[in-house]
Amino acid sequence: IHFQKLNDDLNSLMESRQLTRSLQTRCRKHLHEAYKVHRQRHQQGTIRALSLGLQGEVALQSGADLACNCVWYLRDIHRDVLVDVVNYFVPDMFSPGEYIAHKQACSVIRRGSCWFKGQILVRDHVIGEDMILDSEHLRDSVFPKSLNYVEVMTLQREDLQLVCDKFPEFSQKVRMAQVKLAVRRGFIYYARQI
Repeated sequence: IHFQKLNDDLNSLMESRQLTRSLQTRCRKHLHEAYKVHRQRHQQGTIRALSLGLQGEVALQSGADLACNCVWYLRDIHRDVLVDVVNYFVPDMFSPGEYIAHKQACSVIRRGSCWFKGQILVRDHVIGEDMILDSEHLRDSVFPKSLNYVEVMTLQREDLQLVCDKFPEFSQKVRMAQVKLAVRRGFIYYARQI
């Protein structure tokens, strides 16, 4: 019902704005491809009505922990932390030719592929793992471009910080990852300056 209403709203919007037939087709195709993403977003509202513990268990049994395992500093974390982190992952969808430009977020590809620095990224590749870095000049300034419809699970930096505030040991692990990544990127940055 929710998706049908979204479809009707899109048709009304396209008609009122007199979009070209080509753009209308691309919009409809995107909405169709994003059905699963929209359903997951809608279901997250229902899941939020549950207790935090049940929310996490539902997320874990739904496979949300698989996204955590793709991000090197989110692997092998305590179950309580994992339950909290997976609650913050949000699904998103990109159409072909779009840039996945999340400066303050980390995204894990669940479906589709994109082009990034001469490589093709596919399922389970991570985009924006450097969101934990404070220095903007150490973060990657190049963003991947989708080759087809790309579905991602995204964790915002501010949400990761909320989890860190709750779990000091996890915060320490993220801080160590931050230092390790900053040193690695710092060497690269310095080498380019020479």
